[in-house]
Amino acid sequence: MSDHSVYATRSWLFTPATRPDRLLSAARSGVDVSIADLEDSVSSAEKPDARKNLLAWLNTPLDETMPQLAVRINSVSTRFGLDDLAALLDVSRMPDFLLLPKIESPDQVALVASLFDQAGKTSVLVPLIESARGMFAIESIAGASSHVGALMFGAADYASDVRAQPDSLALQLARCGVAAACASAGIEAIDAPCFAIHDADLLQGDLAFALANGFHGKATIHPSHIESINRAFTPSADRVARAKRVLEANEQGVGIVDGRMVDEAIAREARSVLAAI
Repeated sequence: MSDHSVYATRSWLFTPATRPDRLLSAARSGVDVSIADLEDSVSSAEKPDARKNLLAWLNTPLDETMPQLAVRINSVSTRFGLDDLAALLDVSRMPDFLLLPKIESPDQVALVASLFDQAGKTSVLVPLIESARGMFAIESIAGASSHVGALMFGAADYASDVRAQPDSLALQLARCGVAAACASAGIEAIDAPCFAIHDADLLQGDLAFALANGFHGKATIHPSHIESINRAFTPSADRVARAKRVLEANEQGVGIVDGRMVDEAIAREARSVLAAI
């Protein structure tokens, strides 16, 4: 993930932290990042137990067969979120990624980064953009800390906040805004889940849009989407071969590949393709 990770971050699977068995099953799903969720998928009454499950998981030795682990805490503007943060400051093993929901200000991100620095903890921060306020502050959020490695779009909450429908232009523009802010900051853009679990055509349309508009990966709420996501965000053999030809031509100064002039912008795109292998 940019300079933060050498591992794939194509697919991100949300799993309630109340279900540690599902975290174990993620190892067999092929997902790149397994998300232990303390927020939306956990009721208020279950949040203390979910946090205890997560702490037990993080205080056990690392299982090398598991995918990368992310944790979505509750909003840092709530008591649940502050409790989540306090608990993470004492664990023996930090998750690879920490998802920060409902982010609307760079100050919220900077607070988490400062607490982790003081405690000597490291985790790649992934703010979620889920509101109009978050979208208006997106550039400053993306650059709030060197610990920020990606932004994730929260489509459901964003749609509710701006009163948009799932197929609206408003959501398409918001997704493009997230991808553009990530490109500007040099971090990764992670698309929202496709909530139509059994609609393969809608998922493919979602993936086509994400690929065409600068996203690096996509979240999901169901393991049946993982294979399609991984395949979509893995460059094809033809695309890899073309990227290599572009870089070979670029080394000569000026060249043409497949009838297209090669300049630094084209070469930069080719490098990103090879980096995604």
